[in-house]
Amino acid sequence: MRKLLLTIALATSLVCNAQEPEFIGEVNIHLNGTTKLLDKEYMSTSSKADAGLSLFGVGSINTEIFVNGRTAKVRVPTDTEFSITAKALDNNSDPMSVIRVFQFEVHHDSRRALIAKASVFGSSNNKFSSLSFTATKYGKSSYNIKFSSLPVGEYGVIVSNPSNLDGKSALIYCFGVGKPKAHSGWPKYNPDDMY
Repeated sequence: MRKLLLTIALATSLVCNAQEPEFIGEVNIHLNGTTKLLDKEYMSTSSKADAGLSLFGVGSINTEIFVNGRTAKVRVPTDTEFSITAKALDNNSDPMSVIRVFQFEVHHDSRRALIAKASVFGSSNNKFSSLSFTATKYGKSSYNIKFSSLPVGEYGVIVSNPSNLDGKSALIYCFGVGKPKAHSGWPKYNPDDMY
């Protein structure tokens, strides 16, 4: 009986470790009994001054991160329980200090998230709003994060890697919840169908 229990425990641990992402920084999604790697996108940053700063010298500068494309290929149906597994350097740190899960704003041809805002008077604040989550240790160096359901939208996951010295090559792992909204084109300002 002991041998049978030991064999089952060993087989279960091998299955769990097999689903751990292969490389540091990668993020897998576990949905309906399947595991797959989230969409991998290179992150870009953009800083823009608002109109008040341009016209009157008073205003603020917004810094955003963005990825190209309106939607992620990996989709989660609405009101569905799922989990993600993110591989870090180790899993001894507080997961909230290593992993950021956030919702994008969808624009015409990209997904964007505001990370900072600074005014000309020297005040600045971190506007990067991450989702709160609880995580458990998973495998040798990963974290497992469970979600009961998320609102419809596009999401990104960033895993901090202290070994990555080149911030330009930072990756965002992306997924979407629900059916993506179709782009309705440019807004019409006049009733005569002129843009």
